Amino acid sequence: MSSNTPYDQGSGPEYLGAGRPEDGTESRGRGGKWGVLVAAAVGVVGVIGVGGWAALSLMSGGTQPAEVIPANAVGYVSLDLDPSAAQKVEAFKILNKFPGIKREIDLTNRDDLREFVFTKLQDGGHCESLDYAKDIKPWIGDRIALAGVPGARAKDAATPVVALQVTDQEAAETGIRAIADCAKFGDDFGFAFLGDYVLLSDSESHATALVASADKSSLADDAQFQEWIDKVGDPGIITMYAASGSPEFFEEMQRDSAGTAWMMYGEAPSGGANDPGSADQSEAQSEGPISEFAKDFKGMAGVIRFEDGAVEAEFAGQGLPTVVAPVAGGSGPSMTNLPDGTGAAFSIALRDGWLRSYLDSIAGVFGSGESVDEMLADAEAETGLKLPEDIETLLGDGISLSVDAEFNMDNLFSNEDLSQLPIGLRVKGNPDEILPIVDKVRAAIGPDGDALVVESGDGVVAFGVKPDYVASLIEGGSLGDDVTLQNALPDADEASGILYVNFDAGGGWAEQMAESLAGIGDEFSDGPATSPGENIAPLDALGISTWVDAGQVQRARFRLTTD
Repeated sequence: MSSNTPYDQGSGPEYLGAGRPEDGTESRGRGGKWGVLVAAAVGVVGVIGVGGWAALSLMSGGTQPAEVIPANAVGYVSLDLDPSAAQKVEAFKILNKFPGIKREIDLTNRDDLREFVFTKLQDGGHCESLDYAKDIKPWIGDRIALAGVPGARAKDAATPVVALQVTDQEAAETGIRAIADCAKFGDDFGFAFLGDYVLLSDSESHATALVASADKSSLADDAQFQEWIDKVGDPGIITMYAASGSPEFFEEMQRDSAGTAWMMYGEAPSGGANDPGSADQSEAQSEGPISEFAKDFKGMAGVIRFEDGAVEAEFAGQGLPTVVAPVAGGSGPSMTNLPDGTGAAFSIALRDGWLRSYLDSIAGVFGSGESVDEMLADAEAETGLKLPEDIETLLGDGISLSVDAEFNMDNLFSNEDLSQLPIGLRVKGNPDEILPIVDKVRAAIGPDGDALVVESGDGVVAFGVKPDYVASLIEGGSLGDDVTLQNALPDADEASGILYVNFDAGGGWAEQMAESLAGIGDEFSDGPATSPGENIAPLDALGISTWVDAGQVQRARFRLTTD
């Protein structure tokens, strides 16, 4: 079954969408209570994903949530608390480096994590009458997924579904009914079982229809789902997927759920163009900002996993409306030839005409009503620059903004001479073309422009405020040989956009950062607070890289490595 076809409407169980009034009118209040369940599921995914599922046993098994989600799901995110043994071992090693996690969650106790999450939900005033050991522990499984599924007919509202793995159906039915009762879900809730999963939806008939459809053809069997999941490599603890039709689907879901707490930031006033039932609004939103901005979207997938002492997130997609997409390209600067002592850097390769492409890509998004040409004309009048040509020439084929490892964050807030800050910009390009633009920029800045130090070399120009550091950028180095960078950025040579931070630089940037975050997370502890430095110190480096491969697939990788 195609990932974007509606449910089978033939004989058999009542399918999703059945039972709704033919005139398209339906209760707009259903989403509020159903949203409590969705919010709780998402909260569990977030807390467990961050918290430390490494407590689990090394024996993994059972079906994945995608095997019980209908094949036409357009959006999917799952949490696997029972992945491969290798990932569990890696997670255990990493998470045990952080005293705060070790103190809050017993990583040697399989059940402690689930009780920890349930207790935190109760602390928020949810289902305080339930007892974890009696009502939850006997049936709760290790995997959960949240998906978005279209209705059977075009006019049907979109429906979210939660798939939760269970170990005992009879105990699960009792426990789920207890949760639904204490949360006051009422008739706006239903569930049905498929294998070792329970599917939760906004009515009993929808849950039954979802089960029947998934049993016939699941998301795991869908060709588009398989293609995108394969592009992101080994599975992780969290898997994400969006089908090619998902932007339009979620835009429709937001319209259909207008006024409900779980889809809207605030209540829209009734009547007029903002009324969900208004014909004016329906016509105006036939093609909204999401679908327009993502009109070329062809799908994407992502995973989060533990690997080689790092927490890694990898994404692949096509037609993604990103800031980098209209800008990056070509053969720009390489971060690997920055000075050896670089502590943090951002590099991006710039394609021809990048600024104009970027401005065109965001035109109208902010609703200013001013055209790109009008904005450029205003900026030209203020700066004396020819735009966008002068900016594109000034930044050449690409830039690297870097900070020396000796940089101390306290310098920014002290009375020290700013001319001693080891921060600089290295541009790959023709100095004969770039330097005349520099003169224009200095003139536009005024007297303060004299503080800008500029050096040029063979195919490079460097800017900064500290002469010695600017000179080092022209000379270059071999940062690419540094093991810390290699671990954080395995794709450094092919990436067109890179962000790198060495947390151990500057006498301990990690610890300095921790002091500014002191107190955050104290609400998760009933005992004495762990020193912020202790929980940040194990971090080694952050690496973020983006590139477009030979198949025109947009790729991104985030890696947080530990000492």
